[in-house]
Amino acid sequence: MLLRALTKANFGYILACLGYCWLLVASFVGCARPAEFIQVGDTIIYGDTIDKVAEKLKHSFNEFGDSTLRSHLLMNGLAESEILHQSLPSKSIEAKERILSLAGLLGGYKPEDLSDAQLSGLLLETRYSPPNPSQLGANIAAEISTLEPNSWSEPFKTKKGWSIVYLHNRDSALRSKAAVNFSIISIDVGSSKDHNSSKQTWNTTTLTGSNKLISCLPYEFRVKNKQ
Repeated sequence: MLLRALTKANFGYILACLGYCWLLVASFVGCARPAEFIQVGDTIIYGDTIDKVAEKLKHSFNEFGDSTLRSHLLMNGLAESEILHQSLPSKSIEAKERILSLAGLLGGYKPEDLSDAQLSGLLLETRYSPPNPSQLGANIAAEISTLEPNSWSEPFKTKKGWSIVYLHNRDSALRSKAAVNFSIISIDVGSSKDHNSSKQTWNTTTLTGSNKLISCLPYEFRVKNKQ
């Protein structure tokens, strides 16, 4: 009875305290990690999206600062990738499911072991290249940077669609300079017209959002629409 009476008497106070605590938690979370983003037309690219890719590259390019990495990633395909996938969400999901399905079957297989039926509708290329974003594209370089020879990456987005990479070997040199021999299996999202449209949007649309993210880009790019 006493507990019931106390609960009833203090119900409003308890609710007020709970509400205050919730506000404190929400305020703390908001202040502790404000959402950084760049908006390009209808596409929003969050700082977390960029940093998840950058974190992989730090394994190889630990001499790069955060701003340098962010700039390299955005300018070398990450931004175009986000624009494409956000503008064609259903096609992106369909392509992702196909790549995920293939990834689940790979096991100990090498690219040359895959059958024509498994690769139907997919593009398989083998390349030899320096490992940096300007040569490979941001997302491909990031995935390769963490791979060891004779292993597959997880599926990842690119500026043309979805891909998965197999690293054959890496030359003996500094990891950031040692060229890599790899195979990449890809499936396009949209058409070449869509890919060109994403590139055009990134190169010409006024950027809005967090100054910290925008300011990491080259000056000539940031002021392109003011000239």
